Amino acid sequence: PLIRADDKHHRGFVNDACGKLLCPAEWRWEDPAIRAGIRDRTTSFIVSENSWPIFMYENYEADAKNLERGLMKSKLLVMGFKAIFTSPSSANEVDGDGDGADIIENCRRAKRRSDQAKVKTCIASIIGMRKVTPRAIAYVVCQIRFALSNITSWRTVDGDFDYQIFWNNIVDFFEDPPGPAARARMDQLLEWWTRKVFGRNHRQDLTPDVVSKMSVNALASQRQQMEDAAFDSE
Repeated sequence: PLIRADDKHHRGFVNDACGKLLCPAEWRWEDPAIRAGIRDRTTSFIVSENSWPIFMYENYEADAKNLERGLMKSKLLVMGFKAIFTSPSSANEVDGDGDGADIIENCRRAKRRSDQAKVKTCIASIIGMRKVTPRAIAYVVCQIRFALSNITSWRTVDGDFDYQIFWNNIVDFFEDPPGPAARARMDQLLEWWTRKVFGRNHRQDLTPDVVSKMSVNALASQRQQMEDAAFDSE
């Protein structure tokens, strides 16, 4: 059945579509025994913050032998992130790399339209967000998990599921990798996220140290050195 926006009672594991997305990555929702066990809340199928829901995975599929593969890369996560931080309309543009320049500039233009109808400025522009962070992703994941569930008001603990610990698990996944190889993968994943949401612009990375090595400043330094050399030779 279609999910009604004004009624959460028919979401969660009673709904096949929501249930499949909420199902822990270590189980297969298509298995009738697993589906029944989750719905009956048996001790063999406890759904807690200790499992990654399948909605967090690319194409909503997890590799049991490599559970990191595809994690945090689902289309639903990117759509949710953009709906919250850029704009609801931008959430439909997730297949390619987002045009961050247009998103931020459009927000700025909207803010300057004081002589026209009031336009809501996007959250990313208000808080100066130019890159996607682990904690922002964790916030979005928790919001999506809540939206898919059948609880009607926010609570930290939903049955056997603790949102606070779940949020910490997501942040730790990014910020507490076991070594340099995992750290490199996390950096690549965050770069992928930033490109998806804000596009390929990197002006925020133009630090003074980076700019000093570029040709305009390099030439200025060389010219000054030549001037100093000429002065010393006189």
